[in-house]
Amino acid sequence: MKTDARDIPAGGVPPWREALGHSGRRTRAFVWFLLKNILPLYLATEILKQSGLLAWLSGFLAPIMGLWGLPGEAAAVLSAGLLVNLYAATAVAAPLGLSWQQVSVLGLILGIAHSLVVEAAVVRELTQRAWSITLLRLGLGLGAGWLLSLIII
Repeated sequence: MKTDARDIPAGGVPPWREALGHSGRRTRAFVWFLLKNILPLYLATEILKQSGLLAWLSGFLAPIMGLWGLPGEAAAVLSAGLLVNLYAATAVAAPLGLSWQQVSVLGLILGIAHSLVVEAAVVRELTQRAWSITLLRLGLGLGAGWLLSLIII
């Protein structure tokens, strides 16, 4: 298909080329966002795992995490997801070698109760009940995760 001179705007760049350039810039920005957020947490988790420190720390939390059918190491995933965001939880979970059932339970919990600190600040701007809404999300997430763990684990 030939480009007709009438299809090119006054700036001289065809619309498809402008759209391609814009999408390329957005893609690079998104990849950079993922790298700077996920890679450091992934590496830190891998270092903690290889050094044995993660296993030592998770030994304390294994009985509690067992309520959801999760290993003690999953506490780090929950902490990252509840306090930071889902990208952080993904980065921490990746090197742990969790089963699909464990990932499903974590995903359900964090799907309901993620980024609690940031979202509590947003909710506080809308209503005075930020703490009760945050606790409700946490309780619902943990409860739903517990029910799912009873079914699939």
